[in-house]
Amino acid sequence: MTRTEYLNQLEAYLMKLPQSDRIEAMDYFKELFDDAGPEGEKELIASLGSPKEAAHDILTTLLDKKINEENSNKNNRQVLQIAILALLAAPIGIPVGIGLLMAIIGIFIAAVSVLLAFFAVSAAGLILGGVLLFESFYVLAESTSAFMLIFGGGLLAIGASSLVLLATSYVTRFFGLLILRLIQWILNRGKRGESHA
Repeated sequence: MTRTEYLNQLEAYLMKLPQSDRIEAMDYFKELFDDAGPEGEKELIASLGSPKEAAHDILTTLLDKKINEENSNKNNRQVLQIAILALLAAPIGIPVGIGLLMAIIGIFIAAVSVLLAFFAVSAAGLILGGVLLFESFYVLAESTSAFMLIFGGGLLAIGASSLVLLATSYVTRFFGLLILRLIQWILNRGKRGESHA
């Protein structure tokens, strides 16, 4: 395999990465080939492994970097995309890889279902609280104590629903990080398995 073939295959594996990350990775590999020169090209290719293995290393390193960045909350979608790409580029057996991917998808679907249920409960509580507040003014002329009871119930429903909504946002962030850490653990475990082989 020549330098051009290697770099073309590597770029094909990295095509789904954000452009800035892909360019940075490709520049790094071009520099490696420039430093090795034509005479050291074969040795460099042998030390780097296949383009798929190199892409896996790049994606795993990039995933670790993105997860550990403080501002990763802004790019959760991008981090998840990199995690899936790294998992798919992992040099593990296809059935094992598919099984792990299905397990992660199952966890993701379960988490989304639970979060949607909590969101629905909090939305219903907010609506109920609004209705109770509105209805309390209809009984104000008849009974002050009934007004206070219904008005207080409305405030209680809105407050409790707001707390549930706030907790749901924290749980969402936790599940997102849990899935990313699980993918990161699988990828790092695969790296350790390769180094022992």
